[in-house]
Amino acid sequence: MDAERSQHPEVFRQAAKLTLGVWLFTFILFLMPIVAATGRLPQFAIGIASICIAFGIFLSLPLYWAAAKLQDARNWVKVAGVFGAVCAVAFGFSLFDSLLGGEIIKLFMSGHRIPPDIINRTVSNFISFSWLYGLLGTIYVILHTHAAMRERELQLVEAQSLAQTAQLTALRLQLNPHFLFNTLNAISSLIVTGRNREGEAMLGKLCDFLRTALVADTNGKVSLGEELDTLQTYLEIEAIRFGDRLTVEFAAPEELLELPVPNFILQPLVENAVKYGVAATTAPVIVRVAARREGGDLLLSVSNNGGHPARGGASAGTGVGLVNTRRRLEVIYGRKARLETIAFDSGFTAIVRIPAPERPALELVA
Repeated sequence: MDAERSQHPEVFRQAAKLTLGVWLFTFILFLMPIVAATGRLPQFAIGIASICIAFGIFLSLPLYWAAAKLQDARNWVKVAGVFGAVCAVAFGFSLFDSLLGGEIIKLFMSGHRIPPDIINRTVSNFISFSWLYGLLGTIYVILHTHAAMRERELQLVEAQSLAQTAQLTALRLQLNPHFLFNTLNAISSLIVTGRNREGEAMLGKLCDFLRTALVADTNGKVSLGEELDTLQTYLEIEAIRFGDRLTVEFAAPEELLELPVPNFILQPLVENAVKYGVAATTAPVIVRVAARREGGDLLLSVSNNGGHPARGGASAGTGVGLVNTRRRLEVIYGRKARLETIAFDSGFTAIVRIPAPERPALELVA
């Protein structure tokens, strides 16, 4: 209950106010029949009703907890779960009153015959009070659904903002003077040495990469194959800069290439691999980008055997690129996705875990 309250304090406050309001109204309803019948309000009636109301409020807490826990479940699971919780707490309240002698049912239904035994009193109570907990359960579900919708809207707005920030960050890193200077200098060297075809090919790759970075819809998703193509173009450009010091490996089964992934989600990780793994050493380094399915998840990994962010002066896992990637995954997928990092003596591995559909969604083309 404390966890739910800390995660959704506004929903908890609204639920608490409405719960107290419903039970206050119920308290008045409990006492109205005896006032109408006798013209007075006995003290014992107020005491009994107060005790039952306090216990009823206490039983509202597990009902709220059930509605909160089932918020992300499928509709039929949510309906069945909340219905079961309503029945359970209504039965508990009915049994409590029956063990007290059925005082509440006597007050509330003073004009009717009250069963003398506990079982029949409990059944009569259950029929009378299941509507009350059904109302509370409905209120809790509506509050959590509204909060989830509002949170999702905020997440979508934030996702768009983060995607734009990711694009600008990627462009800033990709188009910084060092990157452009080294790339253009490599192209110039190829041309000067008579390797015109290689120079033209290198220039073409640079143009392709810049075009992809500038026109990409970073608010949406691309196929894994498209994401890997963009990374390959970037790494081929860097390969000119580092020569034999950089070896690139891609490992992705063909059946995974059509799966959707957030655009540019691996770009900051590859840039980290080049910056901390290749540029920071003179030894040959292998940068490996891999994809595999694990259960219902798609695992995307970027690893290098040359170094990691901690060697560049930052704590492993706290770089801007890693923080941005983690936040994007959280906004887009919530708790269903995460970024894992593993630093070891001879390198660094970053693993993106996202939900993977069984097969890509088909798009209808008019």
